[in-house]
Amino acid sequence: MKKQDLLGFFQTKINLIQLSYASLILWSHEDMPAFFEELHDELGKEIKVFPDAVSLIKDKASMRIAAEELYQSSYRSAVKELFPLIKLYCHQTRQLENLKSQPWFQFWRILRNCWSHDMIFNLNPDEKSKLPITWSGVTLDKSINGKPLTHGVCSYQKLYELIQAGQKYVQQELG
Repeated sequence: MKKQDLLGFFQTKINLIQLSYASLILWSHEDMPAFFEELHDELGKEIKVFPDAVSLIKDKASMRIAAEELYQSSYRSAVKELFPLIKLYCHQTRQLENLKSQPWFQFWRILRNCWSHDMIFNLNPDEKSKLPITWSGVTLDKSINGKPLTHGVCSYQKLYELIQAGQKYVQQELG
């Protein structure tokens, strides 16, 4: 993998997060269900892959849940997928020790492991030995073990900062 490839992965994930945020805003507008239905009706039958989408769009509670899940999944995929890619790149370019010395490395590793498994912090002995970890004002300590990841533990804003910190590291510090 080349550095530009890794930066492309970062930018794609950031774009996905921004697009899902824009979707939250658009779908919160009261006229969007009617607007969607009108556009959907204009499509030819061969293009309507999900004919029941109109029913979902009209159901405010289901739409709120689905839109929030879309937003959360954009972060989940970024945190889960970018971490192993940056590790792979650093391993291939013999920069892994430099990566491990970053103040956000263990923090990101623990979040990634939580999201990659069952959304519950199941800390292994190595992770426990590195706690507490504080990054950007957020502290992870042994009390999180066995508990689910919530926005109270780490907000979307902090996750976005974490992804940006990784991107900046790749841009400015890696060869």
